[in-house]
Amino acid sequence: MQILNLAPALLRKRRLFLFMKIIETERLLLKNYIEEDKEHLVSLLTNAAVMKHVDIGVFPVEKANELWIKLIERSYPQGIRTIWAVFAKDDSRYVGHAAIRPRPTKTEDWEISYMLKTEEWGKGFATEIARRLIAYGFDELNLTGVVATIDDDNFGSIKVVEKAGMNFSHYEYDDEGRFSVYSIDKE
Repeated sequence: MQILNLAPALLRKRRLFLFMKIIETERLLLKNYIEEDKEHLVSLLTNAAVMKHVDIGVFPVEKANELWIKLIERSYPQGIRTIWAVFAKDDSRYVGHAAIRPRPTKTEDWEISYMLKTEEWGKGFATEIARRLIAYGFDELNLTGVVATIDDDNFGSIKVVEKAGMNFSHYEYDDEGRFSVYSIDKE
């Protein structure tokens, strides 16, 4: 008879829970991802409509799985807890993804980001998430300013960040072309 030592796995799961960062809004819970959430994130990253204005666009499944591994095996263990799965409070359904973190190219700027399942669009969730991420940045991270980078033709996200109190700051350029930077400073 083989005896399995489950202690290390249980300890890892318990450690993750102890350090899990949960924040909430009126209608949503933002929780750090756990293994059971993998299919949700991969589904978002591989959805062409969701990813139209995100990063380099839709991810192949292999790339989405690589990003999942990076999040679970590198980001969270290194103490980066500002990347969340978003769930509706009323029925615990997965709604989308949210994050606040340093920009890859300008690490002095902290950027909010959010992605929602298409069936959750138009319900005000993105604005609710954006407002909460900004507040979290100011109140919990002690930031003096928060930014959002948005494709110029992503009118939905422009409306979201404006409702959240952000204002157009300037244009920037990358390999994909021009995009807008919106910002808000702590008052």
